[in-house]
Amino acid sequence: MRKIIFSIFVLGLFFISAPLFAEEQPLPLPEGLNPEASQHHNKGIENFNQGNYKEAYQHFRNVLKIAPSAEGYFNGALSLHKWGYPKEAANFFYYAKKYANGNEKILQSDLVKQYVRPVQSKTRRRTPVPQAPFRSEGS
Repeated sequence: MRKIIFSIFVLGLFFISAPLFAEEQPLPLPEGLNPEASQHHNKGIENFNQGNYKEAYQHFRNVLKIAPSAEGYFNGALSLHKWGYPKEAANFFYYAKKYANGNEKILQSDLVKQYVRPVQSKTRRRTPVPQAPFRSEGS
């Protein structure tokens, strides 16, 4: 009986936590873009799904050259992240967030939150200006 309860508990825990660890996938491009950009996008998604992240990145990069969009930056960043280039991915995630225009899939992405930290205003403390020693009139 304990084994059955334990098994149910483990399975329940697995199904509850599965969405938390779901991997992010490339986003679709906005409607009405250049057909050449759509073709590169489709090839990029195909390569991404096959695990060919380098080729996927190259296609997503071509999409950005033809028709820049937040989704294009996001897909390029995702490819770079999976390919193992975190610094470059951070730049692409930054631009994806910058140009998201309210796209919740980008703004709520765990990877975007991980790579793009909110800008905090830094209050600079002014260092006191050194003053010359005070001289007396007689010296």
